[in-house]
Amino acid sequence: MPGQNLDRNAARQWLKLQIDKEPPILKQIAALHKEARLNAFKARDAKKKRSAQHRLSNTPVTALLRKRSDVNPMMLLAAGVATADHILELGASGLRARANIDANAAANWVNAARDVKRAQPGDDVPAPSPSDWCEEDVTLVRSLLILESAGILRYAPHTQGLSYASDRARAVLKGTNWLRWKFKASASDDLAANVAELSEWISSGSGEANREQVESHLTRHLTLVDGLRDPNEVARLWGYKHEELVTLLREEIP
Repeated sequence: MPGQNLDRNAARQWLKLQIDKEPPILKQIAALHKEARLNAFKARDAKKKRSAQHRLSNTPVTALLRKRSDVNPMMLLAAGVATADHILELGASGLRARANIDANAAANWVNAARDVKRAQPGDDVPAPSPSDWCEEDVTLVRSLLILESAGILRYAPHTQGLSYASDRARAVLKGTNWLRWKFKASASDDLAANVAELSEWISSGSGEANREQVESHLTRHLTLVDGLRDPNEVARLWGYKHEELVTLLREEIP
């Protein structure tokens, strides 16, 4: 490690070395957390699409444009067009030809069906009871459970303890940029103090003392992920964690 009379380049090289020494398990944990967030995003979007599709398929044409006197849903029913979903499948031109209606009426029906498809509050929230779940509900709850576990693992005190040396080295390294070094009078003294503090931390073994606990926690996380292959386990955990998971959905997957 550079001594008290260290120069900027020597300090930067030493700090980069500490970053390079970051335990691979930390990179693995960060990657798992990133993947969990991405999967949760995908699952949330799939659930929203499923909710909209379910609404379209279960909204009869008789429930659309009820206050309009210039359209008649019976003309659509007579032509075999029964739901908002069917209207969007046909489109304005197809609906006009199928039901023998004018362009203005066809456009009104299509717009009404699009209103049904438009996102609504709760579209991305799993059904309260697992008995009412579809595949997208199971996938979303599973992804939230994994994201919750991965987040706890990544930001646990023992994980942060193991990562302190490399995290601190990155932070100090940012403070050695050329402009800061040139124009801040105390830059050299600050750097020397930070390097000395970090060197002492590394020498104490305080960071490495967390490794075994981090490895054990990672094993527990992976075991949980494997167990969540079973939809029944997903439903069981949802039974007493649904409030926390919905909060996670709102805060982490905006």
